[in-house]
Amino acid sequence: MAHLVLLHSALGKTPGIDVIAERFTDAGHTVSAPDFYEGRTFTNADEGVGHAQEVGFSTLVDRVAAACEGLPDELVFAGLSLGAGIAQQMGKNDPRARGALLFHGGGFPKPTRWQEQVPVQIHFSVDDVWREAGGQETLMESAARTGAPAEYFLYPGDAHLFSDPTVSDYREDSADLLFTRALSFLAKA
Repeated sequence: MAHLVLLHSALGKTPGIDVIAERFTDAGHTVSAPDFYEGRTFTNADEGVGHAQEVGFSTLVDRVAAACEGLPDELVFAGLSLGAGIAQQMGKNDPRARGALLFHGGGFPKPTRWQEQVPVQIHFSVDDVWREAGGQETLMESAARTGAPAEYFLYPGDAHLFSDPTVSDYREDSADLLFTRALSFLAKA
């Protein structure tokens, strides 16, 4: 079973992260869910993104790295939206990374380096306004160049955080499919 580091969205560590973590622990995985917002939560994305910009992305990544000190030598980094961007950075840079699950976020505007032992799986709604055209494909190509397995799944509609049952974007059918695919990914990690 995998040790999953689950990173919250720009809304902060809301009860939705606990519900999602429970789905993974119920399947037998260990989950760490650091609060890189240090207790701050938001009810809308604009406020949460504003907070992230104020703190700075590199500071948020540093907080996650600090929270991961002392964790096992093999980790799968997963995140929702903003957390997916941080999970991507950890998958790209942390030598303990054995996988990156990017839910509703992630991608690169240009080719970058990627660790060869780190498979990546990306999940977005097809019409999600936060999905940048070409970014996910560029990440897939970067991973493929190193020989790392890469998968990209699109789901119907425009819901952003469709896997979080505590927000209005939740779509049960898409969330169930996302978790089925993520659990399959974890079984190989």
